[in-house]
Amino acid sequence: MIFCPNGVLGDGVVQFCPNTDSPAVFFTETIIDGNLIIPAQKPPKQHIVKSSTSVALKDVEVIEVTLPDGTTGNKILVAGIITLGIQYAADVPSQKVHFVHYEIPFEVLVLADCGGLIDPANPIFPDNFVPHVCVEKLRLTQIDNRTISKEIVLLVWIEQVTP
Repeated sequence: MIFCPNGVLGDGVVQFCPNTDSPAVFFTETIIDGNLIIPAQKPPKQHIVKSSTSVALKDVEVIEVTLPDGTTGNKILVAGIITLGIQYAADVPSQKVHFVHYEIPFEVLVLADCGGLIDPANPIFPDNFVPHVCVEKLRLTQIDNRTISKEIVLLVWIEQVTP
């Protein structure tokens, strides 16, 4: 199941997944996992009520590469921040619902098929493309009353735009 509703994200980036009207020219996927700790100033957690994500791109850069055999090509660096908000029921008698948010950085390289370099003659260069980020899957698992395990699957893709 894809978890990527259309909508405006931080810094005016629109998050949506590729489709027939907006195909992915090039893409990569990454998994961001690890534990999140509820800060000491917040009450402990009984259970998660709901969560939300937004993505802000911080850097999009075309990197020119020359391989040892003289072949040249490009990679596209896409870096940003996922803001993950978690609403939770507190394990205390008063003020039962609390909210905590985390800023999680990511950085990926977008390549051509099979990890190859993108041909510099491709019509998406120099600036005929738009990067997109799609949160394909978000899994939050309660470890204890202060620890949450996160698993985020990101699809980062490049859409060609007409000049």
